Amino acid sequence: MRRVRFGGRASQWGRALLVCALYAIGVGSAILALSHKRRPPIPSVHALERARERGLIDDTVPRLDPQDAFANAAILNAILEEVPHPSLSPDAPCQAKARIVAVQLDGKLSRVRFSGRQVCQLKRLKDVSIRQEGLGRDEVAEVAAFLLGKRLGSDVDVTRVLVPPFRFSGDSLDFLAADLGPLQPGEQLIGTYHTHPGDELHQGVLSETDLTYMVSGQVELEGQGSALNDPGPRTDWLLDIVDPKRGDFCIYAHDRKRLQALHERCRLLSPCPLNELRLGGSDLNLYVRFYEEPVDAE
Repeated sequence: MRRVRFGGRASQWGRALLVCALYAIGVGSAILALSHKRRPPIPSVHALERARERGLIDDTVPRLDPQDAFANAAILNAILEEVPHPSLSPDAPCQAKARIVAVQLDGKLSRVRFSGRQVCQLKRLKDVSIRQEGLGRDEVAEVAAFLLGKRLGSDVDVTRVLVPPFRFSGDSLDFLAADLGPLQPGEQLIGTYHTHPGDELHQGVLSETDLTYMVSGQVELEGQGSALNDPGPRTDWLLDIVDPKRGDFCIYAHDRKRLQALHERCRLLSPCPLNELRLGGSDLNLYVRFYEEPVDAE
């Protein structure tokens, strides 16, 4: 007797289709798993390496990035370390003399001394500021630095020029909140430095933006933040230096009370009477001069 198998061929095809379907599902699952497999993290690029990748404008001037605050600080602090001391490198391009600035605040005299090397470091910052690409005759890419120093009686030696992380736009800049690192024993923040556009006559004075920062600015040292306008164990703010594109240091004693008073006047008056900071006879005159030491005093 012949057995009749109903649907035998159909059953074979069904099994084949089932195998193919399972195979397709397996391959698809493997592809999906691979596509969603966690990729190894891309190692971050150190700020200094980012800055170096931007290259140089010429042999000595790094190309800054208006938006990369930490890279700007890293490359500028690196080139400051490379500045030689004039007395130790007679062939160095900068042969500045040491400078003394005498400041009297609240009846207390402070003689702030910049070594020749520190003057050269600030000149190097200015050179970077005025030689960025695409600038007009009066324009700069504003660059700023904090001045750290140690006091011994009325004498204050500048110990370091330190560039904080900053972004710049045209002739203005913004600091980023960042810890500036540890201080040396006895070291304090004693002043500020920044470049300005134009010439000394028109731009050699603090701006309204500068005043606002001096009144409300914050700094973080050794992991602890503090208001720049409040004296403390880490801050002994004595002076502010404006360095115009065409000119030399314009230095102002950092008298908190008078700067606060001028800031309040600027909120009420237009234009702001900024020139009173260097106007002889004005109650707001804070302009001070610097004096160069003889070469053999270095």
